[in-house]
Amino acid sequence: METHALDHPPTAQNKTGTRRRNRLLLRILRLKRFWAALLIPACLGLVTLAGDHPAATERIYSTGIYPVLRGLFGWLTSLVPFSLTQFLVIAAPAALLVYIILQTVRAIRDRSTRRDRLIRMAGTLVCIAGVGYTLFTLLCGLNYHRLSFAAISGLDVRPSATEELADACTELVLRANELRAGLAENDEGVMVMANGSYYDTSAFAQDAYRFIGAEYEVLGGFTARPKPVLASRAMSYLDITGIYMPFTFEANVNVDVPDYWIPCTMMHELAHFKGFMREDEANFVSYLACTASGDDDFDYSGTMLALIHSSNALYSADRELYWPVMEQLSEGVRRDLSANSAYWKQFEGPVAQASSAMNDVYLKSNRQENGVKSYGRMVDLVLADYRERHGLA
Repeated sequence: METHALDHPPTAQNKTGTRRRNRLLLRILRLKRFWAALLIPACLGLVTLAGDHPAATERIYSTGIYPVLRGLFGWLTSLVPFSLTQFLVIAAPAALLVYIILQTVRAIRDRSTRRDRLIRMAGTLVCIAGVGYTLFTLLCGLNYHRLSFAAISGLDVRPSATEELADACTELVLRANELRAGLAENDEGVMVMANGSYYDTSAFAQDAYRFIGAEYEVLGGFTARPKPVLASRAMSYLDITGIYMPFTFEANVNVDVPDYWIPCTMMHELAHFKGFMREDEANFVSYLACTASGDDDFDYSGTMLALIHSSNALYSADRELYWPVMEQLSEGVRRDLSANSAYWKQFEGPVAQASSAMNDVYLKSNRQENGVKSYGRMVDLVLADYRERHGLA
């Protein structure tokens, strides 16, 4: 014999609870700030569409809309001689935290308006998230899904034999040695830039993009001046050498690092400004721009950037080939590398690890699936450039 649960009619208590939930839902829907949440799925859909159609993204956004935005807003913020980003990254989170604390305290003190106040606070946070993500997507995020620099430039990126990698590393070593011999040093024998003014160096970096822009049209157009960050030491604790801020169109540079890192970092952040958001491509563009600049300090910086990435790849692939190549390094280059290692060693710890983990999440969220490991892809571009310059099939 089967038994069945009795269907109980709704009680007055259930009806009251339903009415309360309906009123709460209606109150939320009437709060216009919550509608900003719809911006997030809309932008996610736009990003998916851009990723599925990189050629159209390149044509419509990266070489169409974005250069206009970059030229207008980049020019406006370049009128300010100091970095706006350094204040924005402090003021914005601080203001948001103060707002949350104040609204929470008021909600606790006044029970009669607690629910409305918390709903409005949630609506404000949703609105900030929706508008922030929309601005990020429209001001730079779509550039993650443009055509690759290899496709644009015609470079032949393909798997390479380890011997070819060793040959490319040898060329970089010899070039670094040659450049290093004529550079200025401090009392410890470590390279220092001939021009001691970071602002003059950033002005040269801005101007130097003219040379690489003449060869690659996509790197031409207006170039903003990279800006030194006052709190550069704090950036080192976070394991950051530079940061591009899309909301201000600023290339921000840590100038506390060893001198030979500064020019290539400036050119790297300016590569982001030019619309190349992928880290591996920004590194390669930095290498190209530095070596085409006509300045030995910049040339050395870019060459060292390429050498470090390429030699690390060679070490992982074949240590027997790695050691004979690296034994050719001059004493000056060795001192620079040792000084760089000593500098970063003092910042090792949980803060740097947490910052690296956050950067890893950021890269993966923009379809750089290998996260921070994507920096290693620069080597394929270096090898493609090596083959092109030497006429290798």
